[in-house]
Amino acid sequence: MARQLSSLIREGFARALSGPGGIQALACAHGREPALGQLDWQDMASLMHSRSVPATRQDDVLAAAIRCYRNGSRCIWAPVLLTMLAPAVIAMAARARRLSPEIEGEDLDQQAVLEALRACAEMPLWDGCRYVQRRVVLLANKRLMRWTAREHRHRSQLTGDELMEIRK
Repeated sequence: MARQLSSLIREGFARALSGPGGIQALACAHGREPALGQLDWQDMASLMHSRSVPATRQDDVLAAAIRCYRNGSRCIWAPVLLTMLAPAVIAMAARARRLSPEIEGEDLDQQAVLEALRACAEMPLWDGCRYVQRRVVLLANKRLMRWTAREHRHRSQLTGDELMEIRK
């Protein structure tokens, strides 16, 4: 049985930060990004999920984490970003599953994660940028929907035998 995307994100977060590189990456981030203050990994994630934190503070912290992802160790920062964006990424994958039931759920989950990280790596991010999470999610969702449309077109052109080979 397929594992839930939420549990995979939590496990990836725990695994990435348990290594020796996590402490060093956090110390380096604190030196480079004043918006992170003295937040630890758990604080960054919970700050993004709390409605009591002002949106401008969330924007600053997420933008700082994205800059760290772009300039630092991606194997550390990717799970951090995914944890920060988890509710939105999970909702995006669930929406894609409803719209594209012919595509395997694990494939959609994997593509949703890929598109979220790709959006973090490529979207314009200037100082004082606002609506950061919304911009990441909108770009990732647009790319995910394009991917599902291409997959749907590709699968509709396949014969029955070729389609069975893909599903194996």
